[in-house]
Amino acid sequence: MKKTISVILSVVFVLAFTGCTSIVTPVHPNNNGSENGINGNNATDPNGTNGYEDPPPPPISPADLPPAPSVDVPPLWVKNVPHGVADFVGFAQTQLTGAHGEYYIGMADLLNPDGYRHIDDSGLIHPASTIKCQIMEYALLQVHAGNADVSEMIDGLTLMYLIERMIQVSCNDSTGSLIARFGRANIQSWLDVNYPDTELNSDWRGYNHNSEYNASSVRDTIAFLERVWKNRDEQPYERMLDIMFGTTFSRLKIPAVIEEFEGVKIANKTGSFIDGAKTADHDMAIVIKYGANGDIEFAYALTFYSFSQFIDEETYSAARPAIISMSLDIYERVRENHEKFALYYSENPGARP
Repeated sequence: MKKTISVILSVVFVLAFTGCTSIVTPVHPNNNGSENGINGNNATDPNGTNGYEDPPPPPISPADLPPAPSVDVPPLWVKNVPHGVADFVGFAQTQLTGAHGEYYIGMADLLNPDGYRHIDDSGLIHPASTIKCQIMEYALLQVHAGNADVSEMIDGLTLMYLIERMIQVSCNDSTGSLIARFGRANIQSWLDVNYPDTELNSDWRGYNHNSEYNASSVRDTIAFLERVWKNRDEQPYERMLDIMFGTTFSRLKIPAVIEEFEGVKIANKTGSFIDGAKTADHDMAIVIKYGANGDIEFAYALTFYSFSQFIDEETYSAARPAIISMSLDIYERVRENHEKFALYYSENPGARP
């Protein structure tokens, strides 16, 4: 079944590649719409590597090899696998960008700080609704510090309800209420320290909320996902992760196929907007694979920022099939990487670090 899905998505991916032209997107595109209205509908219904990934090891000639060690070590192909994952992401980004639109991709191994890592460092990007995750973090940190209460009423709704709607159905009105409650300047001062590329320049009030003037980066997005993961057993980050597990709006990109696999759980937030024929289609996720015994086999952070052509209401953007296919390819490479290491260490337990 997985192989069939992979083949189908590969065909979709190729078709998307060959049928689209390049779109050049400014840092702050002029957004005439929003990702969605207050009910979580898309923008057509207002009611509703410059990066610093780990470089691959240089080629090793036989003359440069050290004497054989006294105990077995993983063969070179195993050592190179983590770099191979990051290299694949970087290569795919290069192939997609230009031929298919603009792509900015970030990925990080969450279990091994020295594992695979690819961070596009191209600068500021219009984040659409992905910036709502940092607003959630600020609000819940204020609650944790005793400066706010989850049951306090704001615009007739509880603070906790507004946070959940902002993330899980990407409600713009809830976002505006939270910004008004805590103060945009206060949130921005906190962002300056914690996410230096992220700019909250909109109060997110009303349909024409000027969110096109917000900004963020792949680096800040991965930093947020890594922070949530690192602190997942402590409040308020445990609650943030649970909220992101519960997103229901537009789980049609990174989670579209892979969350159907056994043992996979995904914390997700999406973002998009339409400006004429030009479409931003973003996604960010923590992907976790549990084994049969309940242990975590692997986990990684992944984000896509894309700017391409609007296709139609069903497909949305030209980038979306590519993001789905890329997410599946990345998952399979990480899974193969895990299985190779697991097999090697099961046969060579003394070599486990």
